Amino acid sequence: MRIRTRNRVLASSALVAGALSVAAPAYAALPAPKADAYVVSSEALAGAVAVAPTPHSTYPSGGTETLVGLNLGAFTTTSVLTADTEGNPADGTSKASAAVDKLGLDLGVASVSLTGIESTCAATPSGAKGSGLIAGGSISVLGIPTNLQANAPANTKISIPAVGSIVLNEQTTDADGVLTVNAVHITLLPALNGANLVVGHAECGGAEPAEAVPMIDPTVAGATGGAAIAGVLATVYLRRRNAAADGSAA
Repeated sequence: MRIRTRNRVLASSALVAGALSVAAPAYAALPAPKADAYVVSSEALAGAVAVAPTPHSTYPSGGTETLVGLNLGAFTTTSVLTADTEGNPADGTSKASAAVDKLGLDLGVASVSLTGIESTCAATPSGAKGSGLIAGGSISVLGIPTNLQANAPANTKISIPAVGSIVLNEQTTDADGVLTVNAVHITLLPALNGANLVVGHAECGGAEPAEAVPMIDPTVAGATGGAAIAGVLATVYLRRRNAAADGSAA
């Protein structure tokens, strides 16, 4: 009886080992595609109010949000501000964009003028790409202007004395594969409250298609499948041998 029990345990262990050795497919971390977009936002500035993301579109539910002109906090424009997001769970894709033709910023110690601001982001299950560009711009400190690079490479940083720093075409990706793009990101010095101002924000992340059915890697299936089949055959063989032994004993 002890031999039979040991044989059965060994056969069952072979089956369990075969099942556990099947590799799980790699999927996107997000359970569903996401996207977010807005044209301007800022934390509180000395002598100015904080500005929540404006206009703001988020997927889901997505869609286009527009605003004609703005005079709020540090931001001033007569142009149309547009934020748009969309997504498709069926194929795991999403898109985001933010745009405004002209925008002025009053930072107190400096002023910024921007034209042709546009940020875009497009994501699939395999990753996301985007850009945050300006057609032109300048920052003026004590009446002395400094031009800002048009269509700058990703994460172009400029230090502005007595003000802080500006990052053009800022791009970061988080652990979930979500890409965040800011056309212009201004960080003020601690003496100026260390506030952040963002112009042209687009954020997106893809996900595994909702219709997809997890598949076993053929190379893995070939190896682990053979082990599982061998385990089944071993179990059948042991049962037949034990049955024959029981008949002979009788």
